Amino acid sequence: MKRCVFFILFLLNCPVLFAQTSLWGIVIDTGSNKPIPYVSIGIISKACGTVSDINGEYKISLDAKIADDDTLRFSCIGYQTRDFLVGELRKKYLGMRLDIGLTKSVKELKQVVINAKRANVKMFGYPTTSKLLGLGFGANSIGSQGGVRLTVKHPNTNLENLSFFIIQNSFESLTFRVNIYEMVDGKPGNNILNDNIIVKIGDKQSGKITVDLSSYNIYVSKDVLIA
Repeated sequence: MKRCVFFILFLLNCPVLFAQTSLWGIVIDTGSNKPIPYVSIGIISKACGTVSDINGEYKISLDAKIADDDTLRFSCIGYQTRDFLVGELRKKYLGMRLDIGLTKSVKELKQVVINAKRANVKMFGYPTTSKLLGLGFGANSIGSQGGVRLTVKHPNTNLENLSFFIIQNSFESLTFRVNIYEMVDGKPGNNILNDNIIVKIGDKQSGKITVDLSSYNIYVSKDVLIA
């Protein structure tokens, strides 16, 4: 078994879209009728997206570049994904509240065999705090991601912790979500996490931020993208 300590640069970013039309509402759990926070909402294969807030509320703008045959996807860890054609939503719900219900999914956990060999700790990513290497995001940004591909050479590699460096922060608070995607044909595939990993940053906090992943029991045997 391998244990890895990560030091990478991790920031989320989303362009602000100025549009005349928008969809808004609340994402709820179909079983409990409670709001679901941090649901990813976006147009597939296009740079248009957002995330529901702590109360499950969302709003997404649709400009002229979004076609009627584009697909709007609602996805969240632990829930079944739902897709909608933009054209149908525009006809029925523009200017009206659109609440979306997501159903919890049953995900089979993979069996991991742990042996008594001594674990080797390695660091992957970019072990630097240089201000020349970074990702920026605007004042009203939310939704999209930036990440680093990690080459995994050993089976059942345990992801023990994650670190990233904030160069400059003028916000009173920031909220990040860690996503770990399997790589399929050189591109990000499914998110392998079973639980949301949320990181909250305090008032104008900067410098090195470390996230303890040990309690999530994340094991990988192939390359992944951490975002």
